[in-house]
Amino acid sequence: MSSTPPQREPVEVSPGPAPRANPLQSLHALLMALVAVALVPVLGLSLWSHTAERDRERAIALERTAHAAGMIADDLARETRNTRLFLELVAANPQVRACTDESRSAACGGVLAGFARLTPEYLHLVRPGGGPLASARPPGPAGASLADDQAVRDALQGKSFSVGVSRAEDGADGAVVTYAAPVRGAGLVLAARMPLTQASKTILNAGLPQGTSVVLAGLDGRIIFRIPEAPGYIGVSLPENHAGPIRMKSAETTGFGRGLDGVERYYVLRRLDIGGEEVCYVRVGIPKSAVYAESTAKLTRQVAVLLCITLLALVFTRLWGGRYILDPVARLMAAVRALGAGDFTARTGLSPGDSGRPGGAGELGELARTFDHMAEELELAQAEQEAARKALLDSEERLRAVFNASADGLLLLVPDGRVLSMNESAARRRNTTPPELVGKNILDLIPEYVRNGRRERFEQVVRTRAPLRFEEEREGRTYAIRLYPIFGEDGAVCQIASFSRDITERRLSERALLAAKEAAEAASQAKDAFVTNMSHELRTPLNGLAGMLQLLALADLPAEQREYLDYAWQTSQQLTELINDILDYAALGSGQLTLEHKPFTLATVLASLEAELGPLAEAKGLALAMIGQPGALDQTLLGDPLRLGQTLRHLLDNALKFTHQGGVVMEAALACRAEGDCTLRLQVADTGIGITPEQMQYLFEPFVQAEDPLTKRYPGTGLGLAIVRELAAKMGGSVEVRSAPGEGSVFTLCLSFQTPPNGANGAGRTNGLNGTA
Repeated sequence: MSSTPPQREPVEVSPGPAPRANPLQSLHALLMALVAVALVPVLGLSLWSHTAERDRERAIALERTAHAAGMIADDLARETRNTRLFLELVAANPQVRACTDESRSAACGGVLAGFARLTPEYLHLVRPGGGPLASARPPGPAGASLADDQAVRDALQGKSFSVGVSRAEDGADGAVVTYAAPVRGAGLVLAARMPLTQASKTILNAGLPQGTSVVLAGLDGRIIFRIPEAPGYIGVSLPENHAGPIRMKSAETTGFGRGLDGVERYYVLRRLDIGGEEVCYVRVGIPKSAVYAESTAKLTRQVAVLLCITLLALVFTRLWGGRYILDPVARLMAAVRALGAGDFTARTGLSPGDSGRPGGAGELGELARTFDHMAEELELAQAEQEAARKALLDSEERLRAVFNASADGLLLLVPDGRVLSMNESAARRRNTTPPELVGKNILDLIPEYVRNGRRERFEQVVRTRAPLRFEEEREGRTYAIRLYPIFGEDGAVCQIASFSRDITERRLSERALLAAKEAAEAASQAKDAFVTNMSHELRTPLNGLAGMLQLLALADLPAEQREYLDYAWQTSQQLTELINDILDYAALGSGQLTLEHKPFTLATVLASLEAELGPLAEAKGLALAMIGQPGALDQTLLGDPLRLGQTLRHLLDNALKFTHQGGVVMEAALACRAEGDCTLRLQVADTGIGITPEQMQYLFEPFVQAEDPLTKRYPGTGLGLAIVRELAAKMGGSVEVRSAPGEGSVFTLCLSFQTPPNGANGAGRTNGLNGTA
């Protein structure tokens, strides 16, 4: 019985305290992480853009640094060209060439001062020893010599024009470029000196960033000049990464490095060729902070903007997610916990149709509706389970009643034979009650001579894990016992169910039936022997009677006696056929009939049948036609033609017997396969009285006829069709019938035959067969 649970109002569950969990695995943390992960591509794009920007700025710094070094080199080259032309013109001046002694030094100084107004360089007329003979401006301390200047030395040695870079002769920090040209015919050298501080203008015009340093270094790698000016660095050797390429006379070197002031810069070191040969190297360095200043500032701005966006996204996610995701999920979790605690009335309170309420629409709303539906189903299932539990208790009571009411002895045993439970029938056999036998060993309750066998069967059930059936005789009774294994959770046999039934009376009945069966078989064999013997005994006088009637037919008898003789002859023939049928059926029933296996053709069989049955059909005014499809009549077959003719004779005779008008048609068809197997299909159709469905059920039974025995009009014993069925089965075939009252009958006979190995056809002919081609 089932009862409908009472309807309860759904209880809306408010979010309650959740059990402790890993904060990093909470939904809030996952939402925050999702937002952060979503912004990672933006950060990656910014970093990629910053890297590309740094590469671009580095290329720009290289270009600007190389441009600045080129400007300095170009300015010095241009200045060198101009100064050379100027010095060559001044050295060729007659007034300058006339300055050959100290007496003219003042006059020569005035001449040089006049020329000095055309150029900002300091002009000096130098003696062969290196001391100045005259100067456009005071050269410095008295007696200052230019003998250490490389350009002056080269000019004194006969070089037409030379350039050199050296320290200022006054000892102050700084460097000057000296241009020297010989004065022809006077043995003097005209020298012009330009301070390199004028190169600061070139650097300022280059637009280099603040902190850029420009250094002129000699071929020994020592600093000659530096902008911005740093007196402490003049004469100091450059770092090895720059001094090395200078000593190796490299044309140009670039790269990052740390200067003597500790600032990391991007440097371009280039060789300066002045006057056709290198005299020094220029090194331009831009601070690394200046190189990447723009990209660094841009990255700082992007990171600041990204942080602001991240903060806003996290705040928005927290507010929006808390309202539309976290709060509905919390309600769902509270309902799930309540349901897990056994409260099947718990509901989420989220309606998927209320889109204004957080979580009321979308997937969470659908989830809430599904959960509420599941909770309702669980509540209903709980009520049904309770009803099923009560019904199960009732069913157990009924099963217990059936268990005790069973006439079989039912026991539940441990594999060692200890009784766990038994019904009252098993207890009554031992004149006790079930509670008294529970816990005892069944092996102690049965006779000793069957105890060992029963123990072995228990062990066999445990070993084979399969049911076991056997019979056991004890105390004058016979019991049919069935043992069934019961498996535990581990798959091992933990219990054995035993069913015991007293079959003493059934065994006595079976023995009586067996004796009766043996007696019936003996009687049947005696009957068959009697029928066979009697048939043979009857056939002997009948053969003599037929012979006498044939002799008597040769005599000249009156018409009336001739009629009596014909009647006697027909009667003897019917009696002979009856006895032959009985003999054949008895032989078929006893299995003593054997078939021949010889070649024949269907034409020869049908020819004898037509000759035998044709006059009978003609006498009744019926048409008898035997039709053979092409190849069916002349094909040689291996079999028993006599039994085939006997089978067809019964079918044709039966058809002619029950047909009063129309006729009988027999059609033969043969189908052979390549391996020599042939199927012969013979169909006998008549236009007779037909057969009812009730009569068709018993048509092939022996001694059964379709007409009522009390109103019998047709002769026969009912053995013909029974013999046809048995002969067809013997020849590996079958017979079927199709008929209806008043519409005639169609008998179809299908038989199997073999063909000779050579496949030769027989010599039989179809002459005399109706309907053959």
